[in-house]
Amino acid sequence: MKTKAMVASSIILGVFGQLFMKKGMSLVGEIQSLNLQILGNIFLNFWVIAGLVCYGLAMVIWLGVLAELDLSLAYPMLSLGYIIVALGSWVMFDEYISSIRWIGIFVIIGGVVFISKK
Repeated sequence: MKTKAMVASSIILGVFGQLFMKKGMSLVGEIQSLNLQILGNIFLNFWVIAGLVCYGLAMVIWLGVLAELDLSLAYPMLSLGYIIVALGSWVMFDEYISSIRWIGIFVIIGGVVFISKK
């Protein structure tokens, strides 16, 4: 797998992991205290499991990225996931994204562009 595709795959899988775990925890509800029943509700929830699987796959692919790229280049690329999670949260969960958050998203995009230049 080419390095750019590996970076993109790892980021996308990480994003799906976050979105799936959020969906699962929305179904579980607010946690007042941890007990075996709550832990069972969390870790037997399909969406939480799917999120953890996505995270695990993202980590395995990320190891391949680390073998190929300088860490000072690769790691900041993960911040693209923040942008995609924000957009996914807006679409999937109807979360409000304030103007200041949008500005922050554009700052992150700019930072990734600068870091990716040699």
